[in-house]
Amino acid sequence: MEHLNYFSADYQITADSKIEAETIARNICIEQSVEMPPEVVPIHIQSSIAAIESIEFISEKRWRARIRFPKILVGSEPTQLLNVLYGNSSLQPGIKLLDAEGAYLNELLPGPSFGIPGIRKLLNIQGRALSCTALKPIGLTPGELAERAYKFSSGGIDIIKDDHGLANQTTADFRSRVISCVRAVRKGEQKSGKRTLYFPNITTSPSQTVKRYEEAVSLGADGVLVSPQLTGPETLCELSAIGSVPVMAHPAFSGSFLIHDAQGIAAPFYLGKLWRAFGADCVIYPNTRGRFTFGLDLCKEINRQCRAEMGDIHPSFPTPGGGINRESVSVWLNEYGKDTILLVGGSLYQHPDGLERAAQEFQHILESHGQ
Repeated sequence: MEHLNYFSADYQITADSKIEAETIARNICIEQSVEMPPEVVPIHIQSSIAAIESIEFISEKRWRARIRFPKILVGSEPTQLLNVLYGNSSLQPGIKLLDAEGAYLNELLPGPSFGIPGIRKLLNIQGRALSCTALKPIGLTPGELAERAYKFSSGGIDIIKDDHGLANQTTADFRSRVISCVRAVRKGEQKSGKRTLYFPNITTSPSQTVKRYEEAVSLGADGVLVSPQLTGPETLCELSAIGSVPVMAHPAFSGSFLIHDAQGIAAPFYLGKLWRAFGADCVIYPNTRGRFTFGLDLCKEINRQCRAEMGDIHPSFPTPGGGINRESVSVWLNEYGKDTILLVGGSLYQHPDGLERAAQEFQHILESHGQ
């Protein structure tokens, strides 16, 4: 059962020939394990060196290399997994991390504490996609943000999150904002007759992010928003371990990893599979045909990775946003299906009849589509 002591990861290598690709793959094996000439690695730890399992041709100058890593390189720390997968190799051109073995991620990482089934239970909603919007912009007072939260909640929207830019600014400090918005959402629920979840942004330094999570929960927040690329992805694990409320992950600061064809990390793996395994209950990603550059096939693959079977890890809600407008909601429901959260922001603010009416119309489309 030697294979139980190893896990595999896949890389895209840019090379002119298979021989060159094999050379680069061997360098990855060394760089991501012992990081020294193999001939000077002590004999009794030679087994710590990663090894090539296979190299396959993808397309012109592109090769897929599967590399086997001893689990001992990782130990039990999620951050060290990232270091082993793509630490020094991230600094070398023409190497892109594509995937890692799901069974090992399931073994090492906690997964979301709520996931799709848990969030549906909180809202008591089955059989349709969920709605989400963002409170913005920076510069409004807690009272002004709360008034917007009240109107969205009165209109029956499912989830209201802070904009990822709302932090602890003097115009709306964290504590005052959460107190005001929680109160406003609860008031709006009385008018709508349904549950609305409020997710404040808790992104700050790693140690303070956990404290801010606990403060948000104590003030009545229903979930939280965090940007793992700013706090460090292992923060997701820490929040999932507490497990009091769902965690929505935002991709701010991750673009340089995700948007290059020959470099970085494949977005479906990083956002859809890895962030899910680390503990994200909902994964926001930039939708296609908006102001970002992800293609439709890429978005669908992120969705698939969020929902795919991965042992006992809950599926996460894929949450496309960034350019979805009121008129296109039905299009995205048809493309992405019911196990999706549609994040619509600016388009709701543009509604000529105001935020409450915008939320009502948004909800009507989702509910009609789910029948």
